[in-house]
Amino acid sequence: MLSRFATVPAARTRVLSSLAAAVLRPGSPVAPPAKPVQIRGRPFLPDGANPRFPEFMASAREEFPKVFSAQGDLSIPEWGGVTRELMDEYLHQYGVILLRGLPLQGSADFGLFMKAVGWRLKDKTAYLRAIQARSMTSTVVNDAVRTASDDHRNYTIEPHNEFHTVGCPRYITLYCETPAEEGGEWPTGDSRAILAQLDPEVVAKFERLGARYTVFYEHKDNAFYNCWQGNVAPTKEACEKYLKALNYEFKWHEDGALSYWQNFPAIRVHPKTGERVWFNQIHAHHETFYKGAHPLFVDKPAEFDRYPVHTTYGDGTPMEREVLDHIREVIWKNCVAVPTQAGDVIVYDNWLAKHGRMGSFGDGPARKVYVSVGFD
Repeated sequence: MLSRFATVPAARTRVLSSLAAAVLRPGSPVAPPAKPVQIRGRPFLPDGANPRFPEFMASAREEFPKVFSAQGDLSIPEWGGVTRELMDEYLHQYGVILLRGLPLQGSADFGLFMKAVGWRLKDKTAYLRAIQARSMTSTVVNDAVRTASDDHRNYTIEPHNEFHTVGCPRYITLYCETPAEEGGEWPTGDSRAILAQLDPEVVAKFERLGARYTVFYEHKDNAFYNCWQGNVAPTKEACEKYLKALNYEFKWHEDGALSYWQNFPAIRVHPKTGERVWFNQIHAHHETFYKGAHPLFVDKPAEFDRYPVHTTYGDGTPMEREVLDHIREVIWKNCVAVPTQAGDVIVYDNWLAKHGRMGSFGDGPARKVYVSVGFD
């Protein structure tokens, strides 16, 4: 019988510099949330009424995410340098690393820190810079950082990998400037365990057919959510240049809206460990990511068919409801809740772990979280 969580690969001998080893020390495991984090029946959670979902999310494990504590008097660029050492040595082992105690005081400091970490912060295609083309709402803060999401605070962004619309980055780094008054935890998914527990027949079918991802954008004159002028490019000519460069098929609708699509594999080989990974966005790119869940889409009539995203099998046939339910069930069962603290920096190997956002509540200041992506 498979254990609930996949086994972390054995550590090899580490070669951190004496400075990195001295100032970034293993910290205490993440404490459980102050109260259980509801999944099943939670308002504004995709397919939240599904009886197969766990009622509450599991608490963090001793080494998932692995916590390191920053202890020392370094400049922000110096912290970036030692963090890069740590990530190069440990991130592929643990999948997720949470850093606490870094002296960051806002998004400008976070941008300086990420530049010092030294990952390439842009995809090779200019339009994908700083995850510009993803379907959700966020705002560019500086040339290394965006807001993590500008979507309604009550909405839960289910655990996912950043994927085709942002160039399939290797690294996702989130920085919490201001935690939510209530909720707002980071649901953190163990993709190794997810693949181990998925039905082999489901995996085999997606391996055979792949998945087709379709993106839909309204024209800005008709948009109540995002539009292609804001998220992709300001003109049709620029949009088409982007889509052709990335081998998307596309069509323009009579009212000026844009649809584009492409097939991608569900399984890939991790570039560092060589292991097979469930690296895709099959569930979180399905129309039910918005349908009946997102505050702007929750009251749309049954015949409404202009959702921002959708997935099918690669041959265009719809995914069976039981397959979608199964994928989401396994993902939620292999997620842990990470309550946020001001100053937290959490780094995900995007191929080995899923990230997301639980909806937040209360009348206090809005949660402020920023994101930066990194490429090999």
